[in-house]
Amino acid sequence: MDLKTELTRRLDEALGKYLQAEGADRPEGLAAGIEVPRNREHGDYATNVAMQLARLVKRSPRQVAQEFLTHFDGAGLVGETSIDGPGFINFRLAADATAAVLRRIVSEGAEFGKSRRGAGTRVLVEFVSANPTGPLHIGHARNAVVGDTVARLYEAVGYDVSREYYYNNAGVQMRVLGTTLRLRVDELVGRPVEWPESYYRGSYMIDIARRLIDEVGADQAVDRDDDFYTKYAAGEIIKTIEADLEAMDIGFDNWFLESGIYERGEVERTLDEMRARGAIYEEDGAVWFRATQFGDTRDRVVVKGDGTYTYLTPDIAYNQDKYGRGYDEVVTVLGADHHGQVPSLLAAAEALGHPKETLHYVIYQMVTLLKDGVALKLSTRSGEFITFKEMIDELGAGVVRYFFSMRSPDAQMTFDWGLAKDTSMDNPVYYVQYAHARCCSLMKKAQEEGCPYGGIDAADGTSRADLALLALPAEQAILRALGRLPEAIDTAARELAPHQVCNYLQEVAQLFHNFFTQGNNDPSLRIIQTDKPALTQARLAMIDALRTVLANALAVLGIEAMDRM
Repeated sequence: MDLKTELTRRLDEALGKYLQAEGADRPEGLAAGIEVPRNREHGDYATNVAMQLARLVKRSPRQVAQEFLTHFDGAGLVGETSIDGPGFINFRLAADATAAVLRRIVSEGAEFGKSRRGAGTRVLVEFVSANPTGPLHIGHARNAVVGDTVARLYEAVGYDVSREYYYNNAGVQMRVLGTTLRLRVDELVGRPVEWPESYYRGSYMIDIARRLIDEVGADQAVDRDDDFYTKYAAGEIIKTIEADLEAMDIGFDNWFLESGIYERGEVERTLDEMRARGAIYEEDGAVWFRATQFGDTRDRVVVKGDGTYTYLTPDIAYNQDKYGRGYDEVVTVLGADHHGQVPSLLAAAEALGHPKETLHYVIYQMVTLLKDGVALKLSTRSGEFITFKEMIDELGAGVVRYFFSMRSPDAQMTFDWGLAKDTSMDNPVYYVQYAHARCCSLMKKAQEEGCPYGGIDAADGTSRADLALLALPAEQAILRALGRLPEAIDTAARELAPHQVCNYLQEVAQLFHNFFTQGNNDPSLRIIQTDKPALTQARLAMIDALRTVLANALAVLGIEAMDRM
């Protein structure tokens, strides 16, 4: 059990004792929840339970806080409590409790930070889902990284996760793609070509046309129907997309064609189900979804007067298909331009009998690329973009993954190419990676200086006396931070927020780098002190746990920890 969970349990026990002493029943929703104070000087955790109780017992929150603490048992877990502001109760963990974290990290190794909270629950994460009209570019990269990392977070807390790529293999964009390929083939065989205003100008279409001619010959490559050109171009682009994603260690369990939901009659079956549930009606020649009954701002047309579906209808059917395949929760990663669809899709899911809390949308903002001091506009149609592959080749998969994970998906993002290439401590991923490499270097240095790390048992013998030497404020701060990895991963998974893990990594790396730097100026703070073997072993135990935690958190982001840099 992690420290936060244990503290929460003890607070809940104290709450029960307090209410019993007051002769009061426990109101619905009353809980002794805890949070990390913004100002860490106040403590490691805080609760506002006294302010909640004050309304019940009609006394001041500060008085209630003092009374509440008489029922709280912090033995072996909490070293210090304080009451702050209007009645917040702050807790600082005991040194013994933080040192015990090292044993748990050693015991669990690569599994430390993970949980089985979601065990038995199947979740489908759909992401990327770009139509195959060109190679993935930097805008798609954010979707890919966010989606895959969300899937990894679900896996880290025990869910059974499947990844899915959905794409439209018909429609206007795909017809334009087929037309573009036909014209590129004509151009390469010497036929006169008149280019329409709307076509895909990227050189990748010339490459695809050349491959087609090489495969079937010039005579067979010309004068084919548009459907042939569309399917061939889409197939070649999908191969490129799949290869680029594999370079980032991103794979899919299923590639889902939009045409499938029409071919299998799923759209009509979904509409029939909505009719049976009384969720749709006809008016003015159109078919409407009673979306306002399920929290939307207005009712939505699902079948237009001419009998065609609106953009919303196949998406409703697609979500229904996901639930029909046995998934308990469904996650979709979408660009900000789709934000307006979300309330309607949530309403439709509820109308079809699925709780809204099982359908999640991660909305990410578009990316501005800053390269050589110039902001670049991305356009697949014009062919002016930097591909996903170019990013990986020049920056490295780990850097790309970290940069797209470290900002909240709903925040605007400028991808600074120069910073991503930088190999100084200004680069946030370098800063974290260097902390892990520095830990590895210290372990090697200890070996070279004749005081190799002997393991957690050798560090403290048969008691915890030597680990108790890790009593400096800076050491305690590191130990407390190490113990919060399970909490950081769980919070990021609950909030579908990969950047929470990056924030955690930056905090841990900063605590370590600061401590290491202070040792350069103060010999007593140095990690390796050959004349103090007990202290050295205790600090090496901390360093060993630190590199495990850094590696585990990076793994959740899909990034390999570096042993040296």
